[in-house]
Amino acid sequence: MGALGVLLLAVGAILAFAVNYDLEGVDLSTIGVILMVVGAIGVLAALVQGRFMTFRTTTERHMSPDGRHVVESESTETI
Repeated sequence: MGALGVLLLAVGAILAFAVNYDLEGVDLSTIGVILMVVGAIGVLAALVQGRFMTFRTTTERHMSPDGRHVVESESTETI
């Protein structure tokens, strides 16, 4: 969620401050500001939840059916 918030902030800033293109009926500056606000909310939510660009590794250990060996499996998840 944090990385998406940063992306929305960047795209919103580009639309609000760097684009000088006029579309009839569409104000790109307003859309940029809206994206920046939504991105800031996403970054703040990620910081509050403690999930800003975190990785989680899970290791599971099980005994084999014959009882002699330990079987391990490890998985890494990007949040």
